[in-house]
Amino acid sequence: MKISKALLTVFILLLIHLVGNTQTPYNSQGFMSTQYFNPAAVGFGLTNRFQSFYRTQFVGVGQPFYTAGVALDFGFVKTDDNLSNSLGYGIQGVSDRVLNGILQTNSITNSLAYRVYFNEKKSSYFSLGIGFSVLTRTIDASSLTFGDQFYSGRLFNASSLEAIKKFPTKYTTNSGFMYGYQSEKWYLQLGASAYFINRTTNSDIKEDATQNYQFLSMLNMEYQLEDLKTILFHAEYQNRLEKEYFYLGAAVGLPINDERNRLYVGCFYRDKDAIIPYFGLIYNKYKMGISYDIYSNKLTSSNLRPQTIEFSLTTTLGHRFSENLKSLFD
Repeated sequence: MKISKALLTVFILLLIHLVGNTQTPYNSQGFMSTQYFNPAAVGFGLTNRFQSFYRTQFVGVGQPFYTAGVALDFGFVKTDDNLSNSLGYGIQGVSDRVLNGILQTNSITNSLAYRVYFNEKKSSYFSLGIGFSVLTRTIDASSLTFGDQFYSGRLFNASSLEAIKKFPTKYTTNSGFMYGYQSEKWYLQLGASAYFINRTTNSDIKEDATQNYQFLSMLNMEYQLEDLKTILFHAEYQNRLEKEYFYLGAAVGLPINDERNRLYVGCFYRDKDAIIPYFGLIYNKYKMGISYDIYSNKLTSSNLRPQTIEFSLTTTLGHRFSENLKSLFD
């Protein structure tokens, strides 16, 4: 029997799962999409903010993963005399596509956060946030009809594809906290969040509702040196449904024209998975980044040459008036 392209791609995905331990697409620039990780981060810039990212995972071994996300957050009760607001709101959409859209997951998240200041300069604060997400999953069954293995909507042989026939709408609620500090030389964020996920599991081709939790924590820090260069450090820990891991690294910011425009060069590491070189840019209202995952597992020693590239773009919607450090994390 001739093996179809769809069946071959599924086989490659299964191989990736066995060797790489997970098929979940990771985000290599979480520090550029803070709202993606923690609802307590929304709405607290001096201006409104638009964030986006696009990630292609395992390019070169078929078309396994494409992930794209956009987010907008802004502050309530913000006036010209008081730009440092206490109430923030954010909305985010993420789309994850597998096998050229055969399996697609879309989510919409609404987040609300409240912030308390610790001093009159409002340079130090603590915030709490809550979020609610609605997720939908769809599968194009017509793209999986290959050979004599599929008949009348059923696979004859045992296969994981049998369990993908129904994906009802799911919901996720999350909450988080964050401590922040800003000055002319420093920018610091330290926070954590927890996700409560209502999803289904498959047992003997039957779907039973179950509930799961995920925990995430994050540290962002940037410091300006005497020569207007900056040094930044990012670390995060995630306990997912599929895997527990940490991610950390650093970058140097080199001034362009003035101290507020900078080029960043750095490198990050996700344990037992990949080393990620990173290049970033702050130019006026825009922040851009590109990263490339160099996998350290057994995939790199096989004939498969996976490539993962991620782009990010953030811009402010307004004008900034502050003497504090303009950080890549801001």
